[in-house]
Amino acid sequence: MGKRTAEKADSEKGLFADAQSLKQSSLRCGTRFVGAAEEPRQVAGSSPSSNAQSLKQSSLRCGTRFVGVAEGARSSRMRCLAALCIAAVLVFSLAGLSGCSGAESSSTTSSSAAATADLESSAFEEVAAAFDVSALDLDYSKRDLDASYDDASATRITLSGSSASVDGSGAAVDGSTVTISSEGTYIISGELSSGQIVVDASDDAKVQLVLAGATVHNEDGPAIYAKNADKCFVTLADGTQNSLSDGSDYTLEDDSDEPYATLFCRCDLTINGTGVLNVTANYRHGICSKDDLVVTDGTLNVTAVEDCLRGRDCVKIADGSFRLVAGGDGIKSNKDTEATQGFVSITGGAFSINAGDDAAQAKTYIGITGGTFSVTSADDAFHSDLQMAIAGGGFTVSAGDDAFHAETELAVDGGTIDVTSCCEGLEAEKVYVNGGDTSIVASDDAVNSSAADLSDSSDDDEDANDSGAPGEGGIAVNGETPGKGGPAAGGSPADGGSFQGGVQGGARSGQVPQGSTQGQGEGQAQNGTPQGEAAQGDAPRGDQGGMQGEGGPSQEAGSQGDAPQGGAPQDAGNRGGAPGAGSSDCLIQINGGTLVLDSAGDAIDSNGSVEITGGTVLVNGPSNDGDGAFDYDSEATVSGGTVLMVGSSRMAQSFSSGTQPFLSTTNVSGSAGDTVAIVDANGNVIASITATKQFGMVLASSPKFTEGGEYTLVIDGVLTNADAHGYTDSGTVSGGSSISATASTTPSSSVGGMGSGPGAVGVAR
Repeated sequence: MGKRTAEKADSEKGLFADAQSLKQSSLRCGTRFVGAAEEPRQVAGSSPSSNAQSLKQSSLRCGTRFVGVAEGARSSRMRCLAALCIAAVLVFSLAGLSGCSGAESSSTTSSSAAATADLESSAFEEVAAAFDVSALDLDYSKRDLDASYDDASATRITLSGSSASVDGSGAAVDGSTVTISSEGTYIISGELSSGQIVVDASDDAKVQLVLAGATVHNEDGPAIYAKNADKCFVTLADGTQNSLSDGSDYTLEDDSDEPYATLFCRCDLTINGTGVLNVTANYRHGICSKDDLVVTDGTLNVTAVEDCLRGRDCVKIADGSFRLVAGGDGIKSNKDTEATQGFVSITGGAFSINAGDDAAQAKTYIGITGGTFSVTSADDAFHSDLQMAIAGGGFTVSAGDDAFHAETELAVDGGTIDVTSCCEGLEAEKVYVNGGDTSIVASDDAVNSSAADLSDSSDDDEDANDSGAPGEGGIAVNGETPGKGGPAAGGSPADGGSFQGGVQGGARSGQVPQGSTQGQGEGQAQNGTPQGEAAQGDAPRGDQGGMQGEGGPSQEAGSQGDAPQGGAPQDAGNRGGAPGAGSSDCLIQINGGTLVLDSAGDAIDSNGSVEITGGTVLVNGPSNDGDGAFDYDSEATVSGGTVLMVGSSRMAQSFSSGTQPFLSTTNVSGSAGDTVAIVDANGNVIASITATKQFGMVLASSPKFTEGGEYTLVIDGVLTNADAHGYTDSGTVSGGSSISATASTTPSSSVGGMGSGPGAVGVAR
C-alpha cells in the first residue's frame, strides 16, 4: 500500500515481467494507452511504432499521462517505471520488434503518429456509426423509483466517532471500517469521523443503504465504497441530512487507479428518497458509478474538484434538487466503447450547476425532456460527442464556450431556453429547431452548423484520464492544474426519425435540399458578385469556427480588406473555406418554435444549407462588416414561418429561393433601440423587431407575403402590441422613416453572397 495523489494504470502490473508484456505495452502506447485505465483496449491491426523515437515518445506517455498524472510523473517510482519502459521498449525495437531499421525510423515517425491517430478515431467512429437513440435504455426500474424499506427487518449501523456498532446480520466492523457483505437493507445513522462504509457482496446482491442522518468522512479514500454487488441503492431517508466527504489524497492498493470518488460504486448505483445528501469531494469526483448512475429523487449538494455526478455507462435523472459545483463537469457519462451507453438522460429536477468545464457532458447522447436548469460553465453548458435533444425544461445558461453543442445532431423540440452569454448558442452538424422558445445572446455565431469532428481527441473515454489529464479543466487538483483537451466527437447521419423522448418535429431527413451540391463554386449573381465568390479585398470566409482574437469577434465595423478589430481568428485559414466550400452534411432546419438571436458573429451560420419551414425567427446580427445576420455556403430556402433579420450590410445574404415570398434590402440604416416594422398596404404590421445594435440590412419573410407584393419598412417608429423583443404581427406603427420593398420567391439584386457590398433598394427581379 502506498499513498499517492494520482491514479496508476492497471497495465503497470507485471509490465516488465517478460518480452510479451513489454510488446503489449508498446502496442497500447501506440493506440489507446492514454485513456485505457479501466478497460485497456488494443485496436485491431495496431502495431508498435515503427522507430525508436516514436516508441520512446509512447513510453514517455506510459510514464506520465497513462498512469493518470496530469503534468508528469509525480513520484520517483513513476519516473523509474517510465525510464525502464523507455529503455526496454528501445531494446525490443532494436531487436526487431518494430520491423524497421534505424535508417527507416527517421522517415516514418510522422506516418506512424498519423496511423495512431487514425486508429484512435476509428474506434469511436464505429460507435458513432452504430448509434441509435431508440436502442438506449432511458427507463427506470420500479425499485429505482421506490424508496421504501422495511424498518423492522433492516440491519442497523450506528456510527460513533472512529468506530461503529451493528445490530443485525450482513455487516461487520473492523476498526473504523464497516463492511457489508450480504444482500439486504442497512439503515445508517450517526457520525464516522474517520472511516468508511464498504459494500463487498456477491455479484448478484442488491444492497440498500438507507442514510438516516449519517455523516461519514474518510481522509484516505471514499466515504462509501461499493466494491462489489449487482446494484447498490442509496436511499435518503425523509427529513434527514446526510454528509459524505474525503481528503485530498487517497491510499490505494498497488497497481490500482481506483477508487476516485467520495461515493464510489463499481456497480450500478441508484439514489432515491426525499432526504438531503451533501458531498464534498476533495480528491476528485463527488458521486461516481462505473456502470449506471440513476437518481430518482432527493436533494443532492455536491462540490467536487473534478466532476460532481458521473456514471460511466449512463446518468439518468428522473427528479430531485441539485446544487453542483464542479472543477470539471457537473454531470458526465464517458463510456465510448458501446453505442448504447455513454449517455445522459434527464426527465425532471431542479438544477443549479457551476462548472469549471461542461455543465453536462455525454459521449453519445444528451436527452432532456423536463426540469429547470440554472447553468454557469467555463466551457460548454451541454455537450454531446454525438447527439442531443431538448424536448422540454427551462434553461438559463451562461457559457464560456457553446451553450448547446452536439457533434452530429442537435434538436430543440420544446422547452424555454434563455442563453444570456456564450460563444455559440446551438451548434452541430445538423441543427433542428422544431419547437420551444429559445433566446440566445452570442459573442460568435448564435446558431452554427459545421462538419462533425470524428476524432476521438479528448482521451477521456476511460477513467485514467480523470486525474487531470487533458480533457479536464477548471481548478487545481492536488496542487497541479489539470490540462484541458478538446472535446471528442463523433457522428452519424440523420435517420429521419425523432429523438426518443422528444417530439417529432418537421422534416428530419438530414438531406441537403434538392439542387445544392457540395463544393458549389458558383452561385446566382447578386449585386454583381457571384454567390460563392469574394469581392475584391475581402478574405473568403465560411464558418467561423472560434472566437476572434483574444476576446471574441469585434463588434466594430471594419474597413474593406481589413480583418475585424480584435485580431485574426484563432483558427484563421480553417474557417470553412471560401463560399461554396461547405459540406453537404451541414444543415440548419427551423420548423417551429420561437428563435430570438443576438450575435456578434453570424447569427445563423451554416457550412451547408439552411431550411426554414415554420416558426418565428427574429435576428439581431452583428454590426461589424466581417459577419452577417445570415450566412450559408450552399443554399437557403424558406417555405413557411415568420423571419425578420437585421444586421450589417457588407456580408449580407438573402434566401437563395423559396416557396414563400421574402424581401431583402441593404438600403436601410438604423441604430440600437430603433424599431423595424414590415407593414402591408393597409398599414398592418406583419412583423417587427427592436434592434439591439446598429444595422444596415433587413431580411424578412412571412406567410402573409404575396408574390410581387409591395411592403413598407418603417424604421424607428412607435409600435403597439409589441413584446419585449419588439415583436408583433398584429399591431400598428406610427412615425419613423419608410422605404418600400417587394417580396418574391426569388432573391433581389440588392443582397448578394459572400463579399457583396451595399446595394440598392431590394426590388424583386
